[in-house]
Amino acid sequence: ASPAPPATSNSSRGILQASVENKTGLSRMLDSTLREGHDMKTFGLGTAASLASVERYARFTAAMYHVYTAMESSLDAAKSPAVAPFWSSFGGDLRRSDALALDLADVAASSSSHPPTPATRDYMRAIEAAGAKDEEDGGGRLIGHAYCRYFADLMGGQFLAAPTRYALSPAVGEGTPRHYDFGAFGAERKASVERLYASFNEAGDALASEAARRAVVEEVLLAYRHNVAVYTEEGAVWSGALRGAANLAGGVARAKLQMPRAAALSEAAA
Repeated sequence: ASPAPPATSNSSRGILQASVENKTGLSRMLDSTLREGHDMKTFGLGTAASLASVERYARFTAAMYHVYTAMESSLDAAKSPAVAPFWSSFGGDLRRSDALALDLADVAASSSSHPPTPATRDYMRAIEAAGAKDEEDGGGRLIGHAYCRYFADLMGGQFLAAPTRYALSPAVGEGTPRHYDFGAFGAERKASVERLYASFNEAGDALASEAARRAVVEEVLLAYRHNVAVYTEEGAVWSGALRGAANLAGGVARAKLQMPRAAALSEAAA
């Protein structure tokens, strides 16, 4: 097979390759899970399927709202020396639950109208169990859940906002979905990711043993499995993904058709 083309410095692959902090310590162990258990195919298909209709997008967004609320509540309560410093430093930049609630409101939905599904509930329980175990033994399992979700958002999710708007316009309008927007933290993605890796390594240093660090890695793998369950729970993943792709293509075509008209109206108003 021919070698992969070189990654650009600001691409997700380029950031991973150029990082210094992810070559050692807990960060290196966390990144090993990308080869060991990260199902990119399922995550990609599930995300595309969420664009099949506004209703499916609302259900998917509600699932993410419940997951992030459980995770962020557990992180807020964390006292473990491996977890609390990380969240104290990055919680303000990473927190997503408030933005997800607003994104739900955009499509006339709410968390109460979309209670947790069985797969979502299982994921929430796993997060809550990780927090309880960390409280008992000073572990860092919640770091594993944070790595799974927030790195996915920073490495790929930030680039899904425009496709979501194209596919689901006008229900999903300009400036949304908000939960993909990390503000200045996301705009400086390369530096922000490196800071996160450094914090993960500090968390690893705070853990008492190699077994405790391995428990964080096992929690990442568990989180991946729960994500697969959530992304595929509704079924019809392939057909939903095809419908989502068709919505995206149609939205892009409509946007291109509207551009000359918008330009003409702008000139007429000048």
